[in-house]
Amino acid sequence: MTEVTAKRILLVDDSRVARLTLQHIIKLTDTKVEITQAANGDEALAVFQQGAFDLALLDFNMPGIDGLELARLIREQDTDIHLVLVTANIQNAIVLRAQSMGVEFLGKPVDPEQLASLLKR
Repeated sequence: MTEVTAKRILLVDDSRVARLTLQHIIKLTDTKVEITQAANGDEALAVFQQGAFDLALLDFNMPGIDGLELARLIREQDTDIHLVLVTANIQNAIVLRAQSMGVEFLGKPVDPEQLASLLKR
C-alpha cells in the first residue's frame, strides 16, 4: 500500500486572523496537508529556505515585500511551486501582473469551494 504524502502549504499574510481562517478552511477539506505560516515576506523567505513547499498562498498587501515580489523571489528558487496571490485588492493591473508571472489569483474573502478546488490540483 502506498502512503499518501501530505501537501506542504505555506500561508503568508500579515493578518493572523486571515492566516488562521485560511488554515481552518484548508483543514476542512479532505486533503492531507502540512501547513506552515509566515506573517510577512521576510519570514516567508526564511521559512522557504528550510524546506520545499507544494503550494504558497500569498497575501498581496503586506509591509515590506508585497505578495507579487515575494512570488518572484520564491519562483527564482523553485520553478515548480504552485503560487497563489490571495487579496481583496482586485485591480486589473495586479491580476494581469500575477497571471504574467504564472501566479494564480484568489479573491478575499476566500470562497471555501474555490480553495478546495485549488488544493486538489
